[in-house]
Amino acid sequence: MLREYYTSTIGSFPLIDTEDNRKRCLEDLIALGIDYPAYPQLTDMGRQFLDELASQDSGIIPYRGEYKIAGREISVDVKPPGLEPFLWTINYIERRGLKIKIKAPVTGPFTLASYIIIDDDGSMFNRAIANIAFVEQIAQIVSNMCSLISRKAEMISIDEPILSVIVGSRVMFRYGEGEIKRILNTIREKCGDVLAGIHVCGRISPKLASILLETDLDFLSHEFHDTPDNIRVYSPESIRKSGKILSIGCLSSRYPVVESVDEILSVARKFKEYGERLIFTPDCGFRNLIINGSREKGYEVALGKLRNMVLAVSNLRKEG
Repeated sequence: MLREYYTSTIGSFPLIDTEDNRKRCLEDLIALGIDYPAYPQLTDMGRQFLDELASQDSGIIPYRGEYKIAGREISVDVKPPGLEPFLWTINYIERRGLKIKIKAPVTGPFTLASYIIIDDDGSMFNRAIANIAFVEQIAQIVSNMCSLISRKAEMISIDEPILSVIVGSRVMFRYGEGEIKRILNTIREKCGDVLAGIHVCGRISPKLASILLETDLDFLSHEFHDTPDNIRVYSPESIRKSGKILSIGCLSSRYPVVESVDEILSVARKFKEYGERLIFTPDCGFRNLIINGSREKGYEVALGKLRNMVLAVSNLRKEG
């Protein structure tokens, strides 16, 4: 288990998904000294997995730019989808003989289900996420993906941004916290010995924090720079008691300004009492960090943010 302060990335960047951009992104992350760089995730986090799933006989079909349930259930007897960018990354680092601890972002079943409509209403209550049976079927597919990923990755992140939307003072659908914990625990089990956790951006409700603390996940990743109130839902005691590692979003993934080392360090210092095992990341991915229509400018700003994050965490280590 981790016993120090580490750096990682959430995954996405504003570059177009090409082989050259994947190489560039990965090499840049290595050069910056990121401890657990995520594989370059240069496509939409839902479409990366759902396009391939919809191309199989899965019961999910493309529909008006989205996805739709074609029948009464989703088949779990499919080839695990969306793994090509991860497998490309593993192949690249093995061919180069690189010693890199790769983090694998995997879009979680609740978020994937939110992309899939049941009928033409289009509201959240008429999407697959509202039906726990559909979520469970997608979770089986995600579990199979994680089982394969765990053979090569050092860390797995189940990305579930939708959870901060559907879990407030209560779960907005007919299922409850028990079902959410059970599904997340099932996926965690399939990750084996690999460090596995969850990333949920946005505002975290006390209810959601309580649910996540009671799962078997190893780490909890949230945004704390742009949503500083999130620190209030976790006490140092609750993190230590749960045995969780807190993964701290310490810089904005939204605003196109490079935070100074001191600004990042001021956020990071707030978490020193949360234990010796901490991971520092951006708040979220950089996919939408496009500056005046320029993906290149957005990418350069993202690198500047990460460069200063590495320096800030290095200073935090020296402080003891």
